[in-house]
Amino acid sequence: MEAALKGYFGYSSFRPYQREIIQKVLDGRDCLVVMATGSGKSICYQIPPLVTKKTAVVVSPLLSLMQDQVMSLKQKGVKSEYLGSTQTNSSASSEAEKGMFDVLYMTPEKAISLPSRFWNNLQAAGICLLAVDEAHCISEWGHDFRMEYKQLHLLRDLLVGVPFVALTATATDRVRRDISTSLVLHSPHVVVGSFDRHNLFYGVKSCNRSISFVSELVKDVSKRSAVGESTIIYCTTIRETEQVHEALVTAGIKSGIYHGQMGSRAREESHRSFIRDEVLVMVATIAFGMGIDKPDVRCVIHYGCPKSLESYYQESGRCGRDGLPSVCWLYYQRSDFTKADFYCAEAKNGAQRKAIMDSFMAAQKYCLLATCRRRFLLQYFGEERDSDCGNCDNCTAVKNVRDLSKETFLLLSCIKSCGGRWGLNLPIDVLRGSRAKKIVDNNYDKLQMHGRGKDYSPNWWKALGGLLMAHEYLKEIVRDTFRFVSVSPKGLKFLSTAGKMDGTPLVLQLTAEMIDLEEHGSSQHKEGGGLNPVPTLESEKFSEDETKLYQMLLNVRMKLAQDIGTAPYAICGDQTIRNFAKTRPSTGARLANIDGVNQHFISRFSGIFIQNITQLSKELNLPLDNSPMPPPTNPVVENIAGLPKPVQNNLPGILGDAKLTAWELWQKQEFSFLKIAYFRRAVPIKEKTVIAYILDAAREGCEMDWSRFCREVGLTPEIASGIRLAISKVGSCDKLKPIKEELPENVTYDMIKTFLTIEGNGLSEQVFGNVSASSHASEASGNDNPGDGALTGDAKPSAKRGQTDGMVGSAEEPAMKQQKTEEHGVESSGTTVATEQSVLEFVASHDGVLLDDVVKHFDGSKRESVVEILDSLESEFEIYKKNGKYMMM
Repeated sequence: MEAALKGYFGYSSFRPYQREIIQKVLDGRDCLVVMATGSGKSICYQIPPLVTKKTAVVVSPLLSLMQDQVMSLKQKGVKSEYLGSTQTNSSASSEAEKGMFDVLYMTPEKAISLPSRFWNNLQAAGICLLAVDEAHCISEWGHDFRMEYKQLHLLRDLLVGVPFVALTATATDRVRRDISTSLVLHSPHVVVGSFDRHNLFYGVKSCNRSISFVSELVKDVSKRSAVGESTIIYCTTIRETEQVHEALVTAGIKSGIYHGQMGSRAREESHRSFIRDEVLVMVATIAFGMGIDKPDVRCVIHYGCPKSLESYYQESGRCGRDGLPSVCWLYYQRSDFTKADFYCAEAKNGAQRKAIMDSFMAAQKYCLLATCRRRFLLQYFGEERDSDCGNCDNCTAVKNVRDLSKETFLLLSCIKSCGGRWGLNLPIDVLRGSRAKKIVDNNYDKLQMHGRGKDYSPNWWKALGGLLMAHEYLKEIVRDTFRFVSVSPKGLKFLSTAGKMDGTPLVLQLTAEMIDLEEHGSSQHKEGGGLNPVPTLESEKFSEDETKLYQMLLNVRMKLAQDIGTAPYAICGDQTIRNFAKTRPSTGARLANIDGVNQHFISRFSGIFIQNITQLSKELNLPLDNSPMPPPTNPVVENIAGLPKPVQNNLPGILGDAKLTAWELWQKQEFSFLKIAYFRRAVPIKEKTVIAYILDAAREGCEMDWSRFCREVGLTPEIASGIRLAISKVGSCDKLKPIKEELPENVTYDMIKTFLTIEGNGLSEQVFGNVSASSHASEASGNDNPGDGALTGDAKPSAKRGQTDGMVGSAEEPAMKQQKTEEHGVESSGTTVATEQSVLEFVASHDGVLLDDVVKHFDGSKRESVVEILDSLESEFEIYKKNGKYMMM
């Protein structure tokens, strides 16, 4: 399991509950999983097919969501596809039926319409699970009920023995029971994780949606867009969606729009543009709620009170799914609370109407809170929290508390005197001294409280009423969408003691709306207030130059995504880019050790990122591998940033893709010639071709580790001396054959080409030392047996790797025996030397082994050599590191 997690997803360890769920699925057990958005539910059904080599079928509610997930999985090297009306690949269904995909997505409508033949053939090919994502859609008590989901249980008869896995982020106990019953789950393993999203800041503000408010909102969104942050603005109506979108466009902010009255093609284009960061702001109705798999949304704004707390949690949960600090703001006005009858129109019976109303009232209560919002959210979903979160507007605001016993006494007394037969509006009108017909007809103008509340505005009294409901001094009941407010037992107790001399003061924290109304006379969004700022890179101990590097690497990722037609986050996440900027890895092994870097990324993109990290770090005077900055050689020079920057080492543009890729894999990733020959090719090229590609790159000025290259081809200083002598005899190096004929058989054309390239670059003395052709002339030419002498005998130790790769043949049996002995990691002296194969075998024989134990075992090799081999194996995803121990993939 861990090997699949690291190889495909780039992580060394599972998050809470993931491993437990995966094991149950592998054991054939049905599961019901309720975990917060961003907690990694999808891993629970994506790992089993990679372990079992069978197909996982995933039922998902929206085509756009499936397309996002398929795109992301393909970038991780996972074979995946979806079946639906927008699928253009005509062979997708037949390939799926044959079990050719690891993960296969489909809508519930598609799942129940497929013929039994499809399911029978797929089961014969191998199916390891059927996952029902967004499973709350099954339940009639869920906030996104879909009738087609109710028929999925019919697949149980076709998929006998296949475990069913239901997953959702939002499900109360009642919804969970309904899901289990509807899917006919057999003794399911139930996991309910925490609903707490630690990285999200929750904030709520009242507003009047005036032109000035919309302008302020646009300014806030513009600031986020300017630094590359994505924002979703959810509106409750299509009209508001269009108005906000128009305001953004007018302000010059490139944004998308998404609602139900748009055509499917327009919606798809808008969705695609947002996913690929072509636009950074999406203004949408809740139709965009589940159809977004973008992990790097930094801000979600609700422009109006949501219809339920479940839908609010679902929609706000699209924010910060990558775990980075993000913010959720909700802007409401009191007219939002009158839409209950609109939402209840969806109800099919009295029970559903009550459920809708209860959930809508919970959302209203959330808006009016003066206490910790996260605590309220968690309690709603049955999760108790002992303390306030410190990461919501109510927790971070300056506490404004006051004795509200007088005002509370007036409001409670008035509600009680009016008989509890009204909502809040009429008792407040009585307090304000109204003589409306309804008040006069009921003689409420004769009440002692009539006119005693003129000092406060109607909205201030309504805000107090909401505050008293939150503290349970008032209770609100609903009958056929009509609301009735009455004094609760706790409120009656307060009234009974409030008039006494020793009556306890009622000290409460004022809501932001009450404070605004007292200070400004309205609940207008305060100018310059702005959205709560998300923690910046600087606050996370990023230096100014590291922040610049981070932005530059985001641009590199964006360009790559545009070139291959995918979303930037599908290449790697923001957190991974942050880690690149912070640690600045210089090799493939160090890059591979960063969370979020998987095997597919290493093979496809690591060369590009390492090249850019190296180049940009030099320009910014940042050390690689997060090592401390070396002191300046000249003590007079104190300002390192002021020193001339190194010349940019751009790769030659005239090299073709094949040659450039071969060079990057060899030089940067330290791949062997053989591995490059097979790299991402159904039919491998010859190793000689690989060597030729790399030498071409060297001739064009690309950086080369000539010591390693000579070792790979078996070119020693002695052989180089012989080649130099042969060239002097031939008198020309225009043709290689005459030179080859002057040399022993074990000297290959690749050695000659390598020598000529080094000589042509003027590096012979640097690479081979000051060795003249005549010093070995007699040894090279005067020996009767070309298999003996300096060229062969001296080449034995250095040519070992080349011989293993099949490049250099040796006619001497003792050398071959020595080579085989070394390949198995044992020298004749009894010490153990490290080779890639022997290190692999040693790691495989342990359930995790520490570096010191590996070094101790291979006592015939230096520690640096062992570390180099481990780094190489790690970068090639043969092994991985977890908790400081090396383990087999």
